[in-house]
Amino acid sequence: MKISISLLLFFLTTPIFAQSKKADSLQTLLKQSTVDTTKVNLMVDIAVEYWASDPEQTIVYAKRAMDLAKKIQYRRGEAKSFQGIGIYYWQKNDYVKALANYGQSKKIYEELGDKVGVARAICNMGMVYGEQGNYGQALDNYQQASAIFLALGDETRMASTINSIGNVHKNQKNFEEALISYKQARDIWTKEGDKKSMAGSYINIATIYTKQKKFEDAVSNATKALELFEGFKDVNGQIICHNNLGEIYIQKKDYATAQSQYERSLEINQQFQSKRLMVTSYNGLGNVFTKLNQPQKAIENYRLALTTAQALGLKPALQQSYEGLAVVYGTVRDYANAYHFQQLSTALKDSIFSAENANKIANLRVHYESEKKQSEIKLLQKEKDLGYATRNTMALGLAAGLILVALAFNRQRLKVRKNRELHAVQQALSEVEIRTSQEKEQQLITELEFRNKALTTHTLNLIQKNSILEDIRQTVSLALKTGQKDENTPLFSRLINLIDYSFNLDKDWDEFKIYFEGVHKDFFSKLKKENPELSGGELRLCALIRLNLNLKEAATLLNISPDSVKTARHRLRKKLNLPEDSNLSDYLMTV
Repeated sequence: MKISISLLLFFLTTPIFAQSKKADSLQTLLKQSTVDTTKVNLMVDIAVEYWASDPEQTIVYAKRAMDLAKKIQYRRGEAKSFQGIGIYYWQKNDYVKALANYGQSKKIYEELGDKVGVARAICNMGMVYGEQGNYGQALDNYQQASAIFLALGDETRMASTINSIGNVHKNQKNFEEALISYKQARDIWTKEGDKKSMAGSYINIATIYTKQKKFEDAVSNATKALELFEGFKDVNGQIICHNNLGEIYIQKKDYATAQSQYERSLEINQQFQSKRLMVTSYNGLGNVFTKLNQPQKAIENYRLALTTAQALGLKPALQQSYEGLAVVYGTVRDYANAYHFQQLSTALKDSIFSAENANKIANLRVHYESEKKQSEIKLLQKEKDLGYATRNTMALGLAAGLILVALAFNRQRLKVRKNRELHAVQQALSEVEIRTSQEKEQQLITELEFRNKALTTHTLNLIQKNSILEDIRQTVSLALKTGQKDENTPLFSRLINLIDYSFNLDKDWDEFKIYFEGVHKDFFSKLKKENPELSGGELRLCALIRLNLNLKEAATLLNISPDSVKTARHRLRKKLNLPEDSNLSDYLMTV
Protein backbone atom coordinates (compact mmCIF):
# COMPACT_ATOMS: atom_id res chain seq x y z
CA MET A 1 0.00 0.00 0.00
CA LYS A 2 1.53 3.30 -1.09
CA ILE A 3 0.36 5.30 1.90
CA SER A 4 1.84 2.99 4.52
CA ILE A 5 5.55 3.67 4.98
CA SER A 6 6.86 5.15 1.73
CA LEU A 7 9.05 8.22 1.50
CA LEU A 8 6.06 10.40 0.71
CA LEU A 9 4.02 9.48 3.79
CA PHE A 10 5.88 11.63 6.26
CA PHE A 11 6.92 14.48 3.99
CA LEU A 12 4.10 14.98 1.54
CA THR A 13 0.95 14.03 3.45
CA THR A 14 -1.06 15.26 6.39
CA PRO A 15 -4.39 14.12 7.81
CA ILE A 16 -7.12 14.60 5.24
CA PHE A 17 -8.85 17.45 7.05
CA ALA A 18 -5.59 19.31 7.67
CA GLN A 19 -4.61 18.60 4.08
CA SER A 20 -7.82 20.16 2.78
CA LYS A 21 -7.28 23.19 5.04
CA LYS A 22 -3.71 23.63 3.80
CA ALA A 23 -4.80 23.27 0.16
CA ASP A 24 -7.45 25.96 0.70
CA SER A 25 -4.83 28.24 2.27
CA LEU A 26 -2.48 27.71 -0.68
CA GLN A 27 -5.28 28.44 -3.17
CA THR A 28 -6.04 31.69 -1.33
CA LEU A 29 -2.38 32.69 -1.62
CA LEU A 30 -2.44 31.74 -5.32
CA LYS A 31 -5.37 34.08 -5.98
CA GLN A 32 -3.62 36.93 -4.17
CA SER A 33 -0.22 36.44 -5.85
CA THR A 34 0.85 38.70 -8.73
CA VAL A 35 4.33 37.22 -9.29
CA ASP A 36 4.40 34.46 -11.91
CA THR A 37 7.28 32.47 -10.36
CA THR A 38 5.43 32.48 -7.02
CA LYS A 39 2.29 31.24 -8.79
CA VAL A 40 4.24 28.33 -10.30
CA ASN A 41 5.61 27.29 -6.91
CA LEU A 42 2.18 27.58 -5.23
CA MET A 43 0.50 25.49 -7.95
CA VAL A 44 3.08 22.71 -7.53
CA ASP A 45 2.60 22.83 -3.74
CA ILE A 46 -1.19 22.52 -4.21
CA ALA A 47 -0.66 19.59 -6.63
CA VAL A 48 1.44 17.79 -4.01
CA GLU A 49 -1.17 18.40 -1.30
CA TYR A 50 -3.85 16.65 -3.38
CA TRP A 51 -1.91 13.51 -4.41
CA ALA A 52 -3.51 11.20 -1.81
CA SER A 53 -7.02 12.66 -1.49
CA ASP A 54 -7.75 13.82 -5.05
CA PRO A 55 -4.98 12.84 -7.51
CA GLU A 56 -6.85 14.29 -10.51
CA GLN A 57 -6.34 17.72 -8.95
CA THR A 58 -2.65 16.89 -8.70
CA ILE A 59 -2.25 16.51 -12.46
CA VAL A 60 -4.41 19.59 -13.17
CA TYR A 61 -2.33 21.92 -10.97
CA ALA A 62 1.00 20.37 -11.98
CA LYS A 63 0.27 20.88 -15.69
CA ARG A 64 -0.94 24.45 -15.09
CA ALA A 65 2.33 25.10 -13.27
CA MET A 66 4.30 23.57 -16.16
CA ASP A 67 2.53 25.71 -18.79
CA LEU A 68 3.20 28.92 -16.88
CA ALA A 69 6.81 27.97 -16.10
CA LYS A 70 7.53 27.36 -19.79
CA LYS A 71 5.81 30.59 -20.77
CA ILE A 72 8.00 32.70 -18.45
CA GLN A 73 11.08 30.46 -19.00
CA TYR A 74 11.30 29.58 -15.31
CA ARG A 75 13.47 26.45 -15.42
CA ARG A 76 13.34 25.69 -11.69
CA GLY A 77 9.55 25.85 -11.94
CA GLU A 78 9.63 23.37 -14.83
CA ALA A 79 11.72 20.99 -12.73
CA LYS A 80 9.26 21.24 -9.81
CA SER A 81 6.33 20.71 -12.19
CA PHE A 82 7.91 17.54 -13.58
CA GLN A 83 8.16 16.31 -9.97
CA GLY A 84 4.44 16.99 -9.43
CA ILE A 85 3.47 15.19 -12.64
CA GLY A 86 5.76 12.28 -11.67
CA ILE A 87 3.97 11.98 -8.30
CA TYR A 88 0.62 11.72 -10.10
CA TYR A 89 1.78 8.90 -12.39
CA TRP A 90 3.48 7.12 -9.45
CA GLN A 91 0.18 7.24 -7.56
CA LYS A 92 -1.55 5.75 -10.65
CA ASN A 93 1.09 2.96 -10.89
CA ASP A 94 2.19 4.20 -14.33
CA TYR A 95 5.86 3.69 -13.54
CA VAL A 96 7.21 4.38 -17.03
CA LYS A 97 5.72 7.89 -17.14
CA ALA A 98 6.64 8.52 -13.50
CA LEU A 99 10.31 7.70 -14.20
CA ALA A 100 10.29 9.80 -17.37
CA ASN A 101 9.03 12.89 -15.49
CA TYR A 102 11.40 12.41 -12.56
CA GLY A 103 14.23 12.01 -15.07
CA GLN A 104 13.32 15.32 -16.77
CA SER A 105 13.25 17.02 -13.36
CA LYS A 106 16.69 15.62 -12.50
CA LYS A 107 18.12 16.82 -15.82
CA ILE A 108 16.96 20.41 -15.27
CA TYR A 109 18.21 20.47 -11.67
CA GLU A 110 21.61 19.27 -12.93
CA GLU A 111 21.69 22.13 -15.44
CA LEU A 112 20.88 24.58 -12.64
CA GLY A 113 23.47 23.06 -10.28
CA ASP A 114 20.74 22.42 -7.68
CA LYS A 115 22.12 19.43 -5.77
CA VAL A 116 19.12 19.14 -3.43
CA GLY A 117 16.75 19.03 -6.40
CA VAL A 118 18.89 16.37 -8.10
CA ALA A 119 18.96 14.21 -4.97
CA ARG A 120 15.18 14.49 -4.46
CA ALA A 121 14.56 13.41 -8.06
CA ILE A 122 16.96 10.46 -7.60
CA CYS A 123 15.06 9.47 -4.41
CA ASN A 124 11.71 9.51 -6.17
CA MET A 125 13.11 7.39 -9.00
CA GLY A 126 14.46 4.97 -6.39
CA MET A 127 11.00 4.68 -4.87
CA VAL A 128 9.56 3.73 -8.29
CA TYR A 129 12.32 1.16 -8.87
CA GLY A 130 11.58 -0.34 -5.45
CA GLU A 131 7.88 -0.77 -6.26
CA GLN A 132 8.84 -2.42 -9.55
CA GLY A 133 10.94 -4.96 -7.63
CA ASN A 134 14.19 -3.62 -9.10
CA TYR A 135 15.76 -3.49 -5.63
CA GLY A 136 19.38 -3.20 -6.76
CA GLN A 137 18.66 -0.04 -8.77
CA ALA A 138 16.51 1.35 -5.94
CA LEU A 139 19.35 0.93 -3.41
CA ASP A 140 21.81 2.49 -5.84
CA ASN A 141 19.56 5.55 -6.21
CA TYR A 142 19.05 5.95 -2.48
CA GLN A 143 22.78 5.64 -1.80
CA GLN A 144 23.54 8.32 -4.41
CA ALA A 145 20.99 10.67 -2.85
CA SER A 146 22.21 9.92 0.69
CA ALA A 147 25.78 10.82 -0.32
CA ILE A 148 24.59 14.17 -1.72
CA PHE A 149 22.58 15.00 1.42
CA LEU A 150 25.51 13.99 3.63
CA ALA A 151 27.86 16.27 1.70
CA LEU A 152 25.35 19.14 2.07
CA GLY A 153 24.89 18.45 5.78
CA ASP A 154 21.14 17.98 5.23
CA GLU A 155 20.37 15.43 7.97
CA THR A 156 16.58 15.64 7.59
CA ARG A 157 16.56 14.52 3.99
CA MET A 158 19.37 12.05 4.65
CA ALA A 159 17.19 10.43 7.35
CA SER A 160 14.27 10.02 4.94
CA THR A 161 16.61 8.44 2.38
CA ILE A 162 17.99 6.01 4.99
CA ASN A 163 14.36 5.16 5.88
CA SER A 164 13.72 4.35 2.22
CA ILE A 165 16.79 2.10 2.16
CA GLY A 166 15.19 0.26 5.10
CA ASN A 167 12.01 -0.20 3.04
CA VAL A 168 14.00 -1.85 0.23
CA HIS A 169 15.72 -4.22 2.68
CA LYS A 170 12.34 -5.09 4.23
CA ASN A 171 10.86 -5.93 0.82
CA GLN A 172 13.84 -8.22 0.21
CA LYS A 173 13.23 -9.94 3.60
CA ASN A 174 16.57 -8.64 4.89
CA PHE A 175 15.00 -7.76 8.23
CA GLU A 176 18.18 -7.10 10.23
CA GLU A 177 19.47 -4.64 7.62
CA ALA A 178 16.05 -2.98 7.48
CA LEU A 179 15.98 -2.62 11.27
CA ILE A 180 19.42 -0.96 11.29
CA SER A 181 18.30 1.59 8.65
CA TYR A 182 15.00 2.35 10.43
CA LYS A 183 16.78 2.93 13.75
CA GLN A 184 19.36 5.21 12.12
CA ALA A 185 16.58 7.31 10.61
CA ARG A 186 14.68 7.36 13.92
CA ASP A 187 17.75 8.60 15.83
CA ILE A 188 18.23 11.50 13.41
CA TRP A 189 14.55 12.51 13.58
CA THR A 190 14.60 12.23 17.39
CA LYS A 191 17.62 14.54 17.58
CA GLU A 192 15.84 17.07 15.37
CA GLY A 193 12.51 16.74 17.23
CA ASP A 194 10.59 15.68 14.10
CA LYS A 195 7.74 13.83 15.81
CA LYS A 196 5.81 13.02 12.63
CA SER A 197 8.76 11.23 11.12
CA MET A 198 9.59 9.58 14.45
CA ALA A 199 6.08 8.09 14.48
CA GLY A 200 6.64 6.65 11.03
CA SER A 201 9.96 5.09 12.06
CA TYR A 202 8.31 3.46 15.11
CA ILE A 203 5.69 1.88 12.79
CA ASN A 204 8.44 0.55 10.51
CA ILE A 205 10.42 -0.85 13.44
CA ALA A 206 7.26 -2.49 14.84
CA THR A 207 6.68 -4.16 11.46
CA ILE A 208 10.17 -5.68 11.48
CA TYR A 209 9.84 -6.93 15.08
CA THR A 210 6.52 -8.57 14.08
CA LYS A 211 8.27 -10.37 11.21
CA GLN A 212 10.92 -11.54 13.67
CA LYS A 213 8.21 -12.65 16.17
CA LYS A 214 9.52 -10.26 18.82
CA PHE A 215 5.99 -9.31 19.76
CA GLU A 216 6.62 -7.32 22.94
CA ASP A 217 9.08 -5.06 21.11
CA ALA A 218 6.59 -4.77 18.25
CA VAL A 219 3.74 -3.72 20.57
CA SER A 220 6.00 -1.21 22.34
CA ASN A 221 7.03 0.53 19.11
CA ALA A 222 3.54 0.49 17.57
CA THR A 223 2.13 2.01 20.78
CA LYS A 224 4.76 4.79 20.73
CA ALA A 225 3.81 5.55 17.14
CA LEU A 226 0.10 5.63 18.03
CA GLU A 227 0.70 8.06 20.91
CA LEU A 228 2.59 10.41 18.60
CA PHE A 229 -0.08 10.23 15.85
CA GLU A 230 -2.79 10.93 18.42
CA GLY A 231 -0.77 13.89 19.73
CA PHE A 232 -0.85 15.75 16.41
CA LYS A 233 -4.25 14.27 15.34
CA ASP A 234 -3.00 12.33 12.30
CA VAL A 235 -6.01 10.13 11.50
CA ASN A 236 -4.27 8.14 8.74
CA GLY A 237 -1.40 7.25 11.07
CA GLN A 238 -3.76 6.20 13.87
CA ILE A 239 -5.62 3.82 11.54
CA ILE A 240 -2.37 2.22 10.37
CA CYS A 241 -1.20 1.80 13.99
CA HIS A 242 -4.43 0.08 15.10
CA ASN A 243 -4.29 -2.28 12.09
CA ASN A 244 -0.67 -3.13 12.86
CA LEU A 245 -1.47 -3.76 16.52
CA GLY A 246 -4.34 -6.02 15.44
CA GLU A 247 -1.95 -8.13 13.37
CA ILE A 248 0.57 -8.29 16.22
CA TYR A 249 -2.06 -9.47 18.74
CA ILE A 250 -3.34 -12.12 16.28
CA GLN A 251 0.16 -13.56 16.11
CA LYS A 252 0.32 -13.40 19.92
CA LYS A 253 -3.02 -15.31 19.92
CA ASP A 254 -4.63 -12.56 21.98
CA TYR A 255 -7.70 -12.50 19.73
CA ALA A 256 -9.90 -10.30 21.96
CA THR A 257 -7.33 -7.48 21.93
CA ALA A 258 -6.79 -7.95 18.20
CA GLN A 259 -10.54 -7.58 17.62
CA SER A 260 -10.70 -4.34 19.61
CA GLN A 261 -7.76 -2.90 17.63
CA TYR A 262 -9.33 -3.61 14.24
CA GLU A 263 -12.71 -2.29 15.38
CA ARG A 264 -11.09 0.91 16.65
CA SER A 265 -9.35 1.28 13.27
CA LEU A 266 -12.71 1.01 11.46
CA GLU A 267 -14.32 3.45 13.89
CA ILE A 268 -11.70 6.13 13.14
CA ASN A 269 -11.85 5.31 9.42
CA GLN A 270 -15.56 6.18 9.26
CA GLN A 271 -14.44 9.82 9.00
CA PHE A 272 -11.23 9.28 7.04
CA GLN A 273 -12.82 6.84 4.53
CA SER A 274 -9.60 5.16 3.36
CA LYS A 275 -10.94 2.11 1.50
CA ARG A 276 -7.52 0.46 1.34
CA LEU A 277 -7.10 0.62 5.11
CA MET A 278 -10.66 -0.70 5.55
CA VAL A 279 -9.76 -3.80 3.53
CA THR A 280 -6.91 -4.51 5.96
CA SER A 281 -9.25 -4.11 8.95
CA TYR A 282 -12.00 -6.34 7.49
CA ASN A 283 -9.56 -9.11 6.56
CA GLY A 284 -8.05 -8.85 10.05
CA LEU A 285 -11.47 -9.18 11.71
CA GLY A 286 -12.29 -12.14 9.45
CA ASN A 287 -9.13 -13.84 10.71
CA VAL A 288 -9.96 -12.98 14.35
CA PHE A 289 -13.51 -14.35 14.17
CA THR A 290 -12.23 -17.51 12.48
CA LYS A 291 -9.85 -18.06 15.40
CA LEU A 292 -12.71 -17.33 17.87
CA ASN A 293 -14.91 -19.92 16.10
CA GLN A 294 -17.52 -17.34 15.07
CA PRO A 295 -17.86 -18.32 11.40
CA GLN A 296 -20.81 -16.07 10.50
CA LYS A 297 -19.03 -12.91 11.63
CA ALA A 298 -15.86 -14.09 9.90
CA ILE A 299 -17.75 -14.57 6.62
CA GLU A 300 -19.36 -11.12 6.89
CA ASN A 301 -16.02 -9.38 7.36
CA TYR A 302 -14.19 -11.37 4.68
CA ARG A 303 -16.98 -10.54 2.20
CA LEU A 304 -16.75 -6.82 3.05
CA ALA A 305 -13.00 -7.00 2.42
CA LEU A 306 -13.57 -8.96 -0.81
CA THR A 307 -16.03 -6.41 -2.25
CA THR A 308 -13.79 -3.43 -1.46
CA ALA A 309 -10.59 -5.13 -2.65
CA GLN A 310 -12.25 -6.04 -5.96
CA ALA A 311 -13.35 -2.43 -6.48
CA LEU A 312 -9.84 -1.11 -5.78
CA GLY A 313 -7.98 -3.89 -7.65
CA LEU A 314 -5.98 -4.97 -4.58
CA LYS A 315 -4.98 -8.48 -5.63
CA PRO A 316 -2.99 -9.60 -2.55
CA ALA A 317 -5.79 -8.47 -0.20
CA LEU A 318 -8.39 -10.12 -2.45
CA GLN A 319 -6.47 -13.41 -2.41
CA GLN A 320 -6.36 -13.22 1.39
CA SER A 321 -10.17 -12.77 1.46
CA TYR A 322 -10.70 -15.76 -0.85
CA GLU A 323 -8.41 -17.95 1.25
CA GLY A 324 -10.10 -16.88 4.49
CA LEU A 325 -13.57 -17.63 3.11
CA ALA A 326 -12.44 -21.07 1.92
CA VAL A 327 -11.27 -21.95 5.44
CA VAL A 328 -14.41 -20.60 7.17
CA TYR A 329 -16.83 -22.34 4.79
CA GLY A 330 -14.90 -25.56 5.33
CA THR A 331 -15.38 -25.31 9.11
CA VAL A 332 -19.19 -24.99 8.68
CA ARG A 333 -19.24 -27.92 6.20
CA ASP A 334 -20.33 -25.74 3.27
CA TYR A 335 -18.01 -27.64 0.95
CA ALA A 336 -19.31 -26.14 -2.28
CA ASN A 337 -18.40 -22.60 -1.20
CA ALA A 338 -15.16 -23.82 0.41
CA TYR A 339 -14.10 -25.43 -2.87
CA HIS A 340 -15.24 -22.39 -4.89
CA PHE A 341 -13.22 -19.88 -2.87
CA GLN A 342 -10.23 -22.21 -2.68
CA GLN A 343 -10.20 -22.32 -6.48
CA LEU A 344 -10.42 -18.52 -6.67
CA SER A 345 -7.63 -18.17 -4.11
CA THR A 346 -5.33 -20.60 -5.92
CA ALA A 347 -5.96 -19.02 -9.33
CA LEU A 348 -5.27 -15.51 -8.03
CA LYS A 349 -2.22 -16.70 -6.11
CA ASP A 350 -0.85 -18.30 -9.28
CA SER A 351 -1.52 -15.06 -11.16
CA ILE A 352 0.36 -12.98 -8.58
CA PHE A 353 3.16 -15.57 -8.50
CA SER A 354 3.47 -15.55 -12.30
CA ALA A 355 3.58 -11.75 -12.40
CA GLU A 356 6.33 -11.66 -9.77
CA ASN A 357 8.40 -14.26 -11.63
CA ALA A 358 7.88 -12.47 -14.95
CA ASN A 359 9.34 -9.37 -13.32
CA LYS A 360 12.30 -11.36 -11.97
CA ILE A 361 12.98 -12.87 -15.39
CA ALA A 362 12.80 -9.40 -16.94
CA ASN A 363 15.37 -8.16 -14.43
CA LEU A 364 17.62 -11.14 -15.22
CA ARG A 365 17.29 -10.35 -18.93
CA VAL A 366 18.25 -6.70 -18.36
CA HIS A 367 21.28 -7.83 -16.32
CA TYR A 368 22.31 -10.28 -19.06
CA GLU A 369 21.93 -7.66 -21.81
CA SER A 370 24.08 -5.25 -19.79
CA GLU A 371 26.85 -7.87 -19.45
CA LYS A 372 26.56 -8.67 -23.16
CA LYS A 373 27.05 -5.01 -24.09
CA GLN A 374 30.11 -4.83 -21.85
CA SER A 375 31.59 -7.83 -23.67
CA GLU A 376 30.97 -6.17 -27.04
CA ILE A 377 32.65 -2.97 -25.85
CA LYS A 378 35.74 -4.93 -24.71
CA LEU A 379 35.91 -6.71 -28.09
CA LEU A 380 35.71 -3.40 -29.99
CA GLN A 381 38.47 -1.97 -27.79
CA LYS A 382 40.62 -5.03 -28.53
CA GLU A 383 40.12 -4.54 -32.28
CA LYS A 384 40.96 -0.85 -31.92
CA ASP A 385 44.20 -1.67 -30.06
CA LEU A 386 45.10 -4.19 -32.74
CA GLY A 387 44.59 -1.51 -35.41
CA TYR A 388 46.95 0.87 -33.60
CA ALA A 389 49.60 -1.87 -33.39
CA THR A 390 49.31 -2.56 -37.13
CA ARG A 391 49.70 1.12 -38.01
CA ASN A 392 52.73 1.42 -35.74
CA THR A 393 54.35 -1.56 -37.43
CA MET A 394 53.76 0.02 -40.84
CA ALA A 395 55.28 3.31 -39.70
CA LEU A 396 58.43 1.58 -38.42
CA GLY A 397 58.75 -0.37 -41.65
CA LEU A 398 58.45 2.80 -43.69
CA ALA A 399 61.10 4.56 -41.60
CA ALA A 400 63.46 1.59 -41.99
CA GLY A 401 62.82 1.60 -45.73
CA LEU A 402 63.77 5.26 -46.06
CA ILE A 403 67.07 4.64 -44.26
CA LEU A 404 67.88 1.64 -46.46
CA VAL A 405 67.03 3.62 -49.63
CA ALA A 406 69.86 5.98 -48.76
CA LEU A 407 72.26 3.05 -48.42
CA ALA A 408 71.27 0.84 -51.34
CA PHE A 409 68.26 1.49 -53.60
CA ASN A 410 68.20 -1.93 -55.24
CA ARG A 411 68.42 -3.86 -52.00
CA GLN A 412 65.77 -1.58 -50.49
CA ARG A 413 63.33 -2.29 -53.32
CA LEU A 414 63.65 -6.00 -52.61
CA LYS A 415 63.16 -5.50 -48.87
CA VAL A 416 60.14 -3.24 -49.47
CA ARG A 417 58.55 -5.95 -51.58
CA LYS A 418 59.26 -8.54 -48.87
CA ASN A 419 57.89 -6.22 -46.19
CA ARG A 420 54.69 -5.69 -48.18
CA GLU A 421 54.27 -9.42 -48.61
CA LEU A 422 54.92 -9.97 -44.91
CA HIS A 423 52.45 -7.22 -43.97
CA ALA A 424 49.81 -8.74 -46.24
CA VAL A 425 50.29 -12.10 -44.56
CA GLN A 426 50.18 -10.52 -41.09
CA GLN A 427 47.08 -8.56 -41.97
CA ALA A 428 45.37 -11.66 -43.32
CA LEU A 429 46.32 -13.60 -40.19
CA SER A 430 45.06 -10.75 -37.99
CA GLU A 431 41.72 -10.67 -39.80
CA VAL A 432 41.34 -14.43 -39.47
CA GLU A 433 42.23 -14.25 -35.77
CA ILE A 434 39.74 -11.43 -35.12
CA ARG A 435 37.00 -13.22 -37.04
CA THR A 436 37.69 -16.46 -35.15
CA SER A 437 37.66 -14.58 -31.84
CA GLN A 438 34.33 -12.93 -32.71
CA GLU A 439 32.78 -16.26 -33.69
CA LYS A 440 33.98 -17.92 -30.46
CA GLU A 441 32.72 -15.04 -28.34
CA GLN A 442 29.31 -15.07 -30.05
CA GLN A 443 29.13 -18.82 -29.58
CA LEU A 444 29.95 -18.44 -25.87
CA ILE A 445 27.35 -15.66 -25.45
CA THR A 446 24.68 -17.76 -27.19
CA GLU A 447 25.57 -20.81 -25.07
CA LEU A 448 25.53 -18.72 -21.87
CA GLU A 449 22.16 -17.23 -22.79
CA PHE A 450 20.72 -20.72 -23.41
CA ARG A 451 22.12 -22.07 -20.14
CA ASN A 452 20.86 -19.06 -18.18
CA LYS A 453 17.37 -19.55 -19.63
CA ALA A 454 17.50 -23.26 -18.84
CA LEU A 455 18.65 -22.61 -15.26
CA THR A 456 15.95 -19.96 -14.74
CA THR A 457 13.26 -22.26 -16.15
CA HIS A 458 14.41 -25.17 -14.00
CA THR A 459 14.51 -23.04 -10.84
CA LEU A 460 11.00 -21.73 -11.52
CA ASN A 461 9.81 -25.34 -12.04
CA LEU A 462 11.17 -26.27 -8.62
CA ILE A 463 9.54 -23.24 -6.99
CA GLN A 464 6.21 -24.01 -8.68
CA LYS A 465 6.43 -27.68 -7.69
CA ASN A 466 7.05 -26.84 -4.03
CA SER A 467 4.26 -24.26 -4.14
CA ILE A 468 1.92 -27.01 -5.33
CA LEU A 469 3.10 -29.30 -2.53
CA GLU A 470 2.30 -26.51 -0.08
CA ASP A 471 -1.21 -26.30 -1.58
CA ILE A 472 -1.50 -30.09 -1.12
CA ARG A 473 -0.50 -29.73 2.54
CA GLN A 474 -3.11 -26.99 3.08
CA THR A 475 -5.80 -28.99 1.28
CA VAL A 476 -5.06 -32.08 3.39
CA SER A 477 -5.18 -29.95 6.53
CA LEU A 478 -8.52 -28.50 5.49
CA ALA A 479 -9.87 -31.97 4.72
CA LEU A 480 -8.77 -33.26 8.12
CA LYS A 481 -10.39 -30.29 9.86
CA THR A 482 -13.69 -30.82 8.03
CA GLY A 483 -13.67 -34.60 8.61
CA GLN A 484 -14.26 -35.55 4.97
CA LYS A 485 -13.63 -39.18 4.11
CA ASP A 486 -15.28 -39.69 0.73
CA GLU A 487 -12.67 -39.58 -2.04
CA ASN A 488 -15.25 -38.18 -4.49
CA THR A 489 -15.68 -34.92 -2.54
CA PRO A 490 -14.34 -31.74 -4.21
CA LEU A 491 -11.47 -31.35 -1.74
CA PHE A 492 -10.08 -34.84 -2.39
CA SER A 493 -10.57 -34.43 -6.17
CA ARG A 494 -8.55 -31.23 -5.97
CA LEU A 495 -5.88 -33.02 -3.92
CA ILE A 496 -5.55 -35.81 -6.53
CA ASN A 497 -5.31 -33.24 -9.34
CA LEU A 498 -2.61 -31.33 -7.46
CA ILE A 499 -0.60 -34.51 -6.94
CA ASP A 500 -0.91 -35.49 -10.64
CA TYR A 501 0.15 -32.00 -11.66
CA SER A 502 3.06 -32.13 -9.24
CA PHE A 503 4.30 -35.39 -10.84
CA ASN A 504 4.34 -33.65 -14.24
CA LEU A 505 6.45 -30.78 -12.86
CA ASP A 506 8.82 -32.88 -10.74
CA LYS A 507 12.50 -32.18 -11.39
CA ASP A 508 15.12 -33.71 -9.16
CA TRP A 509 18.18 -31.96 -7.75
CA ASP A 510 20.56 -33.96 -9.98
CA GLU A 511 19.02 -32.32 -13.04
CA PHE A 512 19.21 -28.93 -11.29
CA LYS A 513 22.93 -29.57 -10.63
CA ILE A 514 23.51 -30.26 -14.34
CA TYR A 515 21.82 -27.00 -15.35
CA PHE A 516 23.60 -25.06 -12.60
CA GLU A 517 27.11 -26.28 -13.47
CA GLY A 518 26.37 -25.59 -17.12
CA VAL A 519 26.40 -21.90 -16.11
CA HIS A 520 28.73 -21.98 -13.09
CA LYS A 521 31.38 -24.49 -14.18
CA ASP A 522 33.01 -26.70 -11.50
CA PHE A 523 31.21 -24.78 -8.72
CA PHE A 524 30.38 -27.88 -6.65
CA SER A 525 33.74 -29.63 -7.18
CA LYS A 526 35.74 -26.50 -6.22
CA LEU A 527 33.58 -25.85 -3.18
CA LYS A 528 33.79 -29.50 -2.07
CA LYS A 529 37.56 -29.54 -2.59
CA GLU A 530 38.03 -26.49 -0.36
CA ASN A 531 35.42 -27.63 2.18
CA PRO A 532 35.19 -31.46 2.11
CA GLU A 533 32.96 -31.57 5.21
CA LEU A 534 30.02 -29.92 3.39
CA SER A 535 26.92 -32.13 3.12
CA GLY A 536 24.72 -32.50 0.04
CA GLY A 537 22.05 -30.25 1.57
CA GLU A 538 24.62 -27.55 2.32
CA LEU A 539 25.92 -27.71 -1.25
CA ARG A 540 22.36 -27.17 -2.51
CA LEU A 541 21.99 -24.18 -0.18
CA CYS A 542 25.27 -22.76 -1.54
CA ALA A 543 23.89 -23.03 -5.09
CA LEU A 544 20.68 -21.18 -4.14
CA ILE A 545 22.66 -18.42 -2.44
CA ARG A 546 24.91 -18.21 -5.54
CA LEU A 547 21.68 -17.63 -7.56
CA ASN A 548 20.91 -14.70 -5.23
CA LEU A 549 17.57 -16.16 -4.10
CA ASN A 550 16.00 -14.59 -1.00
CA LEU A 551 15.05 -16.51 2.17
CA LYS A 552 11.46 -17.15 1.09
CA GLU A 553 12.44 -18.51 -2.35
CA ALA A 554 15.18 -20.71 -0.89
CA ALA A 555 12.77 -22.00 1.75
CA THR A 556 10.24 -22.92 -0.96
CA LEU A 557 12.86 -24.84 -2.96
CA LEU A 558 14.22 -26.67 0.10
CA ASN A 559 10.71 -27.25 1.49
CA ILE A 560 11.60 -25.74 4.88
CA SER A 561 10.69 -22.56 6.74
CA PRO A 562 12.54 -19.24 6.16
CA ASP A 563 13.79 -19.43 9.77
CA SER A 564 15.29 -22.85 9.05
CA VAL A 565 17.06 -21.36 6.02
CA LYS A 566 18.52 -18.63 8.26
CA THR A 567 19.76 -21.30 10.70
CA ALA A 568 21.24 -23.33 7.83
CA ARG A 569 23.01 -20.22 6.49
CA HIS A 570 24.47 -19.60 9.95
CA ARG A 571 25.79 -23.16 10.19
CA LEU A 572 27.13 -22.97 6.66
CA ARG A 573 29.04 -19.77 7.51
CA LYS A 574 30.67 -21.58 10.46
CA LYS A 575 31.66 -24.58 8.32
CA LEU A 576 33.21 -22.26 5.75
CA ASN A 577 35.15 -20.50 8.56
CA LEU A 578 34.01 -17.07 7.38
CA PRO A 579 34.67 -14.03 9.63
CA GLU A 580 31.65 -12.28 11.15
CA ASP A 581 32.07 -9.17 8.99
CA SER A 582 32.30 -11.10 5.71
CA ASN A 583 29.36 -11.63 3.35
CA LEU A 584 28.34 -15.23 2.57
CA SER A 585 26.94 -14.33 -0.87
CA ASP A 586 30.11 -12.43 -1.84
CA TYR A 587 32.26 -15.43 -0.83
CA LEU A 588 30.21 -17.86 -2.94
CA MET A 589 30.36 -15.47 -5.91
CA THR A 590 34.16 -15.98 -5.94
CA VAL A 591 33.97 -19.80 -6.16
